[in-house]
Amino acid sequence: MIRNVPEDVTKDTFYKGKVIVYQHKKGYRFSVDAPILADFLPFAPTRNALEIGAGSGIISLLALYKNKFSFIYGIEIQEGLSRLARLNGEKNGLSGRFKVITADFNGVDRDFAGITHIFSNPPFLKCDIGRLSPTKEIRDAKFETTLNLTELLTKSYSQLRSTVPGNLYLVLPYSRLAELEGLARDTGYYISRRRHIFSFKDGKPERFLVQLTNQEVSPANLEPLIIFKEKGRYTEEMENIVAGR
Repeated sequence: MIRNVPEDVTKDTFYKGKVIVYQHKKGYRFSVDAPILADFLPFAPTRNALEIGAGSGIISLLALYKNKFSFIYGIEIQEGLSRLARLNGEKNGLSGRFKVITADFNGVDRDFAGITHIFSNPPFLKCDIGRLSPTKEIRDAKFETTLNLTELLTKSYSQLRSTVPGNLYLVLPYSRLAELEGLARDTGYYISRRRHIFSFKDGKPERFLVQLTNQEVSPANLEPLIIFKEKGRYTEEMENIVAGR
């Protein structure tokens, strides 16, 4: 069933128009972190994956378009965003490979059998930092009002407990790197891959990508990702990421 497109959305495209994404005009709108995290995910075309905080579904859709996974479950607590994610799955012909579940990840008691990969672009701001948005959709997507980093790591580790190796992929502000490292150790995760993200080569790291795993490994520090070569112009690598190459 193809759902009608609501009036309060905009139509955006990725990968040179090959992936369509509708998002609310005045709600939470995804950032460049979405294609960056999708690019960081592994190529595991026979595996199923789970996205926590799927939003409008952009990361899962990009990953499925590139056949990184066979099937993805997306958990999203906000009903309005869940509806958009389902719509986006249908409009891209991917609804058979993308199942959106409206639920609070903390309250999910279901085991996702066969899941070896979990990924998330989680709420990245603590509630005591900055001004909370008056718009609930934006507030819950950006601030830890319903899910904090400790809960995300603990619950995801539990979901992966019967799978070795089981992996969690995140993009977070660089200011939370030390916190993430400590939480990972406390939870039982090991850092497998880590990559810093810079806006400009001569700037400071602003965000980081990380792959956590539940088996002991030696961490690999990847070359940093530089987004812009100059203001308004992407680097060649970033151009390739947003084009889906």
